[in-house]
Amino acid sequence: MVKPHLLVVTGRPGAGKTTFSKELGKELFMPVISRDEIKEGYVRTFGKRHSELPEDTNKIVTDLFFKTINNLVSANVSLIAEAAFQHKVWEAQLNMLKEKTRLFILICKTKNDRVSLERFVNRGLNNPLREFFHGDKGVELARRGVELDVNPYDEPHIDVPTIYIETTGAYSPSIDELKTKVLDWIY
Repeated sequence: MVKPHLLVVTGRPGAGKTTFSKELGKELFMPVISRDEIKEGYVRTFGKRHSELPEDTNKIVTDLFFKTINNLVSANVSLIAEAAFQHKVWEAQLNMLKEKTRLFILICKTKNDRVSLERFVNRGLNNPLREFFHGDKGVELARRGVELDVNPYDEPHIDVPTIYIETTGAYSPSIDELKTKVLDWIY
């Protein structure tokens, strides 16, 4: 039986996951399912700030994200799933998907975690709608002049092929290099 491919693109907030996954999806002709974009559609439905929605909103969106992935891979659709996967929170889901797919993890990293934090804050400061849809508390604190600490990020550590992508400047390895590696895995 042929299993669909699932490329999990992850990393801490501001690591460049979304941009990278969209570029990779174009090169590999694979759809990208983004947890943040699902959340944005969910928040849009209610027309209220993320902070005004029930406390279980993130859980609802995460459950929907995994249901969407499961539905697609169950229908033999290979895809890229993009989110800030935290190992303890999402390990069980990733292990279930590992049984159904040919799972690969691509972890986006910057030269140091402060670069990711600065990207995260600047993204929110430059686009106030981001805070509306995501309730990024760190952005609100930065707006008030509070010095932010880098939060811990517990990347997935599951026994599947894993590649780290440096995203501070040009991707390293490059999209072309990754495309070759991923295609070697796929075929």
